[in-house]
Amino acid sequence: METINTNIVKNKQRYESNRQKIIELQSQINDLNTTIATESERCAEMNKENTSSIRYAQRIQRAAFPQKEIGGIFTDCFIFTKPLGIVSGDFFKALEIKNYNIFALADCAGHGVPGAFLTMLGLSALKESIANHFNDEDIHLAAIMDEMRQFVKSSLRSGEDGISNIHDGMNLTLCAFPKNGGEIRFAGANQNVYLYSNGSLTAYNGDRMPIGWSFKGDSPFAEIVIPAKKGDMLYLTTDSLQSQFGGPDNVKFSTKRLMAMFEQIAAMSMEEQKNIVSTVVNEWVDGHLQVDDLTVAGIRM
Repeated sequence: METINTNIVKNKQRYESNRQKIIELQSQINDLNTTIATESERCAEMNKENTSSIRYAQRIQRAAFPQKEIGGIFTDCFIFTKPLGIVSGDFFKALEIKNYNIFALADCAGHGVPGAFLTMLGLSALKESIANHFNDEDIHLAAIMDEMRQFVKSSLRSGEDGISNIHDGMNLTLCAFPKNGGEIRFAGANQNVYLYSNGSLTAYNGDRMPIGWSFKGDSPFAEIVIPAKKGDMLYLTTDSLQSQFGGPDNVKFSTKRLMAMFEQIAAMSMEEQKNIVSTVVNEWVDGHLQVDDLTVAGIRM
C-alpha cells in the first residue's frame, strides 16, 4: 500500500511538472506569435513604402520615355512592352536630328531597379551623343554609338582599378529614317532589326558587342544601310523575347517564331499588330517564369 501511495505522489509531481512546462511553452509560443505578428506588420509597411517608391520611380521613367512622344515623330508605329517588374531595364526614345528621325531601343543590363537606373544613364548617353552630331549634314550612327560606349564606360567605372564590370552597359538598336523617305540607317549593339518588304522579311544583324565593356575592346560599331520604300515595316526588339521559355512545350520563343509572327502581322494596322503581339507574348509567358523585360516595336515607312 505504501508503494502505491508513493507512486501516486510521484505521478502527481510529474504531472504538475509537465503541466508547468506546457504553460511555459505556451507562453513562449504566444510571445513568438506576437513577435511574428509585429515583424509581419513591419515588413508589410516596409514593402508598402518600397513599392510606393518604385511606383514613383515608374512615373519618372515613363516621363523620361513617353510613348506619346514617339507618336509625334513616327505617326504609324506601335510599341509593346511587358516589364518583368514595376520599372523596366528596357527603354525607347524618338529624337530628331537635321534631316532624320531617330528611333532608339535599348535593353540595359539587369531588370527592375538596377536596370531602371541604367536606362537613365543610357538616355543621358544617347542625348549627349546626339547633341554632338546635331549640326552634322549627314547622320553617323556608328560614331554616335562609339561615343555612347565611352560615356557609359566612363560613368560606370568602379573599384580601385577603375575598370567597369563585364555586365555593365546595354544592348541597343539605333535607326535613322530620312524625313523625305528612302533608305534606313541602322547600327546595333547585340540587337537586330527586321524589314518586311515585297512580301518577305529580312533580318539585319547588329554588331556582337554591347554599349559598354566588351571582349572586343573599343572596336568601332558599323552602320548598315537598309533599302526601304513607303509602306514597308521595320521591326525592332530586344533579344529577351527570343530567349523566353514558354508555350506548351516550355521551349524558347526563338528568332524563327519571332520572324513568323512579324510576317503574319505586317499588313495589318498598328493597333491590330500590337494586339496580336500582346496576345502571342502573354499566352507564351502564361504559366512560365518571365526572365526579363520584353519589348517589341514596329514602324511603317
